[in-house]
Amino acid sequence: MTMVGSAISTTGHQGGNQRGPEKLLIVDCDIHEGTRSQKDLYPYLPQVYRDQIEDFGISFGGLTYPSIAKGATRHDLWRDEKTHPGTDVELVREFFDANGIDYGVLTGGPYGAVAHPDADFCAAYCRAFNEWEVDTWISADERFRGSIHIAPQDPMLAVQEIERLGTHPKIVQVMLPAGARFPYGNRFYHPIWEAAETLGLVICVHPSAEGAGINSPPTAAGYCTYYPEMRAAWAQIAQAHLASLIYEGVFAKFPRLKFLFIEHDTFWVPGLLWRMDADWKGLRFRVPWVEEKPSDYVLRNVRFGSQPIPEPPNPEDLLTHLKWMHADQTMVYCSDYPHWDMDLPTKILSGVSPELKRRIFGENARELYRLL
Repeated sequence: MTMVGSAISTTGHQGGNQRGPEKLLIVDCDIHEGTRSQKDLYPYLPQVYRDQIEDFGISFGGLTYPSIAKGATRHDLWRDEKTHPGTDVELVREFFDANGIDYGVLTGGPYGAVAHPDADFCAAYCRAFNEWEVDTWISADERFRGSIHIAPQDPMLAVQEIERLGTHPKIVQVMLPAGARFPYGNRFYHPIWEAAETLGLVICVHPSAEGAGINSPPTAAGYCTYYPEMRAAWAQIAQAHLASLIYEGVFAKFPRLKFLFIEHDTFWVPGLLWRMDADWKGLRFRVPWVEEKPSDYVLRNVRFGSQPIPEPPNPEDLLTHLKWMHADQTMVYCSDYPHWDMDLPTKILSGVSPELKRRIFGENARELYRLL
């Protein structure tokens, strides 16, 4: 099968350390893998929850992210009518080989589980997905790195799952959707952040589950009607979480904790940092625990996925944007495989300097995830 994008010369490697001296390190921080059927998880679920799914199904509600829906994927990635490119390990490996990807972080999973009122069921469902991911994907290729999906409705159950899997050598982060009951700076979540910091795991936030189930409305104006409308609102949701993390003192309390926001766009990052820095100068007496400029915390503790890459009418303006957001420190490459709007490494950032390309495509993520 010929994969989309110009093939980059590879040695057919199965690990990130076998690249040649001139090979650009590429770490793809957003690979959406998924089950062919919920029944793939049955061997990992207690009987009571298998019965619950059979009797009632799973309904998380809301305009949740259509990660494995056929219409959400690039049709040229399909091997045949039945083989979804996000559920087939070999198709993902072919994508890596064709595009010179050294490491890929798996981000697909049960995002909607954060919105269900039954915390025990959701914790069991996330645990089942995590176990399935380890057995089916992480063990299949040395280039794959995994995420721990958690249901934060009960922080102690979430902490147990982080501690259970967090020492796995190929697990690099804890995965959460942007949909939540509270902004992520709220002290309700602090036990989760403490566990992640202790184990050196990144917290990755991806759009989904906004306004679903027991979660808060997706925007300050209320609920969205259509999916494109929801996509347009993702940036404001990330801004709310980031401001909460800064002003509620998460990075002062957990100075080694790293957050990664993916698929929330990046056009808003410079403006928000300018605004927060300006406000902090006059209002920091209201939040004395925020001892540094908000932008300083972001440069040290927060990273942003490249996809969807900004597409200004004047391509030169992209370079200005990347400079403003300190992309050489803050941006990591994401393809968003296998979705319709995915960004191939051969198709983006062609006009940036070799050094900036090196930072965005690989070095920032290598440092973030402590990859060899």
